[in-house]
Amino acid sequence: MSDDSELMQRFRAAANKFIEAVDSAPHLETETFLANVTHRMAELYSVALSLPPVEPETTGTDGAPFQTDEWNELRRLLKEKIGPLDAYWEIFDSTEKQEPVQGSLAGDISEIYFDLKRSLESEETDVPKSDLLFDWRFDFRSHWGRHLLGALTAIHHRQIE
Repeated sequence: MSDDSELMQRFRAAANKFIEAVDSAPHLETETFLANVTHRMAELYSVALSLPPVEPETTGTDGAPFQTDEWNELRRLLKEKIGPLDAYWEIFDSTEKQEPVQGSLAGDISEIYFDLKRSLESEETDVPKSDLLFDWRFDFRSHWGRHLLGALTAIHHRQIE
């Protein structure tokens, strides 16, 4: 599992860089913040793609859900920061013909942020490595990866550098 340990370190580092980028939002201009968070999302996505499919050692390893008040506060702060660039349109499932739905960069970034924080906090308990890897990959594939791709696409179309 030494390869997994190295991969876990890379994932942890990428997740922490993303969290730090989001935490820096109040101190940066909008375009600088979006450029910074875009680089961190790209790095995070690249590392998350390498998370191996593993079976968890135990069952029921989900951590406590994040607090709605905290999520709402971060989303509000980011929505203020991002301003009119916040809203975008996307197709929820691009493999099906669907009507577009409105997305929010602030909402996407907040979802990713709190999923990653919860994942990293679960590592502080005595959760087996296989459970962490399973949860990290599952959360990426089923939830925050979709938010990340929506946000990256929206930022890319706005040509933020």
